[in-house]
Amino acid sequence: MNKKTFTTFDISKICGVYPTTVINWINQKKLASFSTPGGHHRVKAEDLLAFLKEYNFPIPPGLGAVKRKVLIVDDDETFAKMLSRAFGTRKDLYEVAVLHDGYQALLAVGKAPPDLLVIDVVMPVMDGPTVCRNIKADPAAKEIKIIAVTGERMGASSEKEVRKFCDSLLRKPLDVDKLLARAGELLGLA
Repeated sequence: MNKKTFTTFDISKICGVYPTTVINWINQKKLASFSTPGGHHRVKAEDLLAFLKEYNFPIPPGLGAVKRKVLIVDDDETFAKMLSRAFGTRKDLYEVAVLHDGYQALLAVGKAPPDLLVIDVVMPVMDGPTVCRNIKADPAAKEIKIIAVTGERMGASSEKEVRKFCDSLLRKPLDVDKLLARAGELLGLA
């Protein structure tokens, strides 16, 4: 059951209730949802899981195992491998891909958007802020969480520009535990 979103009908089957009951939970703000352009309710897997836990419903097999896709983009291959290994310690939570330039990152995001992008600020070909600006400009990709990392000293205006398009800015040398904790927070896993 590795679905990312659920219909009210799906949830009614999981909980053993009528679909109208699920709609009532949504209207009462007990269950977070979003609407499709056609006006139908959809519930993200993480929101459904939180609801099931809060109201003591049995959790169906596989629902808690929705892996988040993480894309690491850094031109320093050694650093990128270290980040990949860090996320790899939580294979139950993350599926990791690694790229080494911003242009490849934009192509990858266009094909299969990750849940989290961890990107170096300074890279050849296309730098991190340019990649982030392009991603956040695309309505289909605006939900992607972004953690920018840098080893460079940045002026206040440069840092402000980077922070405008990312959810976190972390400094190298990087505390891997801090990175994983921040990733968990951004993805609703903490």
